[in-house]
Amino acid sequence: MSNAQSKTDLDDDRVRITTWTFGPDGQNTGPHVHEYDYIVVPVTGGTFVVTNPGGTTRELTQHAGSPYAGQAGTDHDVANVPGATAVFVEIELKR
Repeated sequence: MSNAQSKTDLDDDRVRITTWTFGPDGQNTGPHVHEYDYIVVPVTGGTFVVTNPGGTTRELTQHAGSPYAGQAGTDHDVANVPGATAVFVEIELKR
């Protein structure tokens, strides 16, 4: 599995905004722990497999334009289900 592409759009003392682009071949973020609370804004929508540290998985469907929030300390790897390119914007709230 190859890594998704990330592009930091803004990183200041209040927020970090990153655009994530996942190719259609099952690209993933790699395992990571969120340092801050965050908001995800799906651009294209898509289906992902989220893998937790113990190896358990769950399917996550994003819908274009329907944001959702996550909490600091979330520990996971996010992989695009093969078949379509998927893009979302992650907004980390530093304070």
